[in-house]
Amino acid sequence: MTKMHSRIYGWKYVWMEFADEYKADVEDPNPDSSHTEMSVIVPVQDSGWSLTYTMHPGKQGGHDHTTVETNYNPLGDFKFSIYPEKWSDGFAKALGMQDIVVGHPEFDKLFIIKGNDQGRIIDLFQDEKLRRQLIDEPAMQLWAHTEHTEATPTSKALRGNQNRLAMRVKGAVDDFERLKSFYYLKHQMLSNLLRIGAASN
Repeated sequence: MTKMHSRIYGWKYVWMEFADEYKADVEDPNPDSSHTEMSVIVPVQDSGWSLTYTMHPGKQGGHDHTTVETNYNPLGDFKFSIYPEKWSDGFAKALGMQDIVVGHPEFDKLFIIKGNDQGRIIDLFQDEKLRRQLIDEPAMQLWAHTEHTEATPTSKALRGNQNRLAMRVKGAVDDFERLKSFYYLKHQMLSNLLRIGAASN
């Protein structure tokens, strides 16, 4: 019997349905509230990875946001981050701001990409399926093996050795299919980090 994943009851109901379907562990210290932090830890099938989905409520007038993170074993010091291009970035690029172009115009016009190995980054994003998954989430921020210190993860130089792949989107996601799409996007990204020799199983 197919479940009807409804938004009517709010994001937390959808997350619990998602956790049930993906056999995830739930960390919810305040189950009666939809305004407190909640996480689900989702095992990635046929791998040693797990994805931690967390809804972070806005504090002091801030906005809710959702993160999906996983630890991985990096090989070497490859770091990168990707975030949506804003109108103001056009001026910054004209003034010489680093932005790695991967050679696919539809993708390049949507995102700012920074990293410490241009060749590997171009190789990483040659995967058409991965590019399409990111294009479908044009407001997403995503970064690997680096700190996330502020709203834009690469406003400052890449630094630190945070052995994780993380993504961030605005809001408390209340769409079941979108939660699933995050699962497949992260799996595709991790597989490509393996492919280019930036991660080990």
